Amino acid sequence: MNKILFPKITLFLLLIIPLTYFGFNPTYYSKLSSTDFLYHAHAGTMMLWVVLAIVQPFLIHSKKTNFHRIIGKASYFIMPLLFITSYLIIRHTYYKFIASQTAEIEKGLLIISPEELSITAAAYIMIGVVYIIWLLIFYLLAVINRKKIIYHSTFMFAAILTLLGPTIDRILYQITMFFGGSFNVFVENAVFVFILSILTALIFYQKSKGTNLKSALIALSIYVAGIAGYHLLPKVKLWSTFIQAVL
Repeated sequence: MNKILFPKITLFLLLIIPLTYFGFNPTYYSKLSSTDFLYHAHAGTMMLWVVLAIVQPFLIHSKKTNFHRIIGKASYFIMPLLFITSYLIIRHTYYKFIASQTAEIEKGLLIISPEELSITAAAYIMIGVVYIIWLLIFYLLAVINRKKIIYHSTFMFAAILTLLGPTIDRILYQITMFFGGSFNVFVENAVFVFILSILTALIFYQKSKGTNLKSALIALSIYVAGIAGYHLLPKVKLWSTFIQAVL
């Protein structure tokens, strides 16, 4: 395992727990009683995924491969539920945004055309779409390559990195707001740069260990493509048309 992923990677993964709590506390954990069931369902499946992501490397490190395989099979049930609830959350967010903007238009507080509203709404949910597509791709690649330890471990690590986005983005946003700032280019791209840096460091680490770099290079390429899509697709009218069709 140490020839594929960083040493002490299991301890690094434990940081996900406090980061997730602090990231989602203002918008979820502190408002449990007033939160819709859909968000609870999504949070529940996401928590199960976080547990799987943390436990599995510990089992490999402890050479308990049988338990690793058994728990891995549980993901065949958990992950489809996670993707379904993620889709429903994105859909709910999309139409909630349109409703709020429509209300502003009706009050005369906002003047935009229906086409502009559609483009703005599609751009608003872009970050969620990108992260869930990344997670889906890396999870499927990890499952497809489950018998190739280098590929499986690297793709699963890339999937785990998707947890950093929604978590750290929220923490950075809260810090920025606390100091009187606003959502800016740094907050928007900080996690992207962080993830790319981790994967780049992983490539150099695997190279130093003589490990096959193909899976790490693929993972980095997929992240780069996703970031490019995040910045470019919202500017293309076809993207808003696509979002309307699938949501």
